[in-house]
Amino acid sequence: MKIFLATGAFFLSRGASAQRVSPSPELQNFTDQRIRHQKTLGLTLGSYALANIAVGAVAAGQTSAETKYFHKMNVYWNLVNLGIAGAGLVSSQKKNTDTESLADAVKQHENMKKILLLNTGLDVAYVVGGAYLRERGTNQPDKADQLRGYGKSIMLQGGFLFAFDLVNYFIFKNRGDKQERLLLSATPDGVGLVLPIR
Repeated sequence: MKIFLATGAFFLSRGASAQRVSPSPELQNFTDQRIRHQKTLGLTLGSYALANIAVGAVAAGQTSAETKYFHKMNVYWNLVNLGIAGAGLVSSQKKNTDTESLADAVKQHENMKKILLLNTGLDVAYVVGGAYLRERGTNQPDKADQLRGYGKSIMLQGGFLFAFDLVNYFIFKNRGDKQERLLLSATPDGVGLVLPIR
């Protein structure tokens, strides 16, 4: 009898753990929207990087002085952008949204907003760093073309990334925060899941 009960309990527990609770349509939509936005970010940044690499590679060979260094830095900078975009796309492809809990989805959403805001701060630092290099070019005549070209390129790239990150932060915040408020609701008993009745 004990063996029968132990065997039955084993198979019942295996069956219960094998069953997967699928997320609510609202939670699935919240998660899918985040993943789609991350893919759009990667594709947009990757396309921008490829265009800059192509134009910069051709233009660097056909120009001289400050302009040559401007295009060279555009190529260098956008090789990094392309790597970041590629890593982001690969990461978004690997995500399994079917098993993401509400807490995980909210955490991912909040982390993405923090990353975009942190990036805008870095982007401002890039613009300032580029301006510094450009200014140093006036004090070092032997490296003036290189410093001014690199500085202008970094200012341009930092300016683009600032606009890109800030716009995407607000898009992410406006869309995601509305859905997050629908999913989460504070009650006297705590925080719970809200399922709209249609």
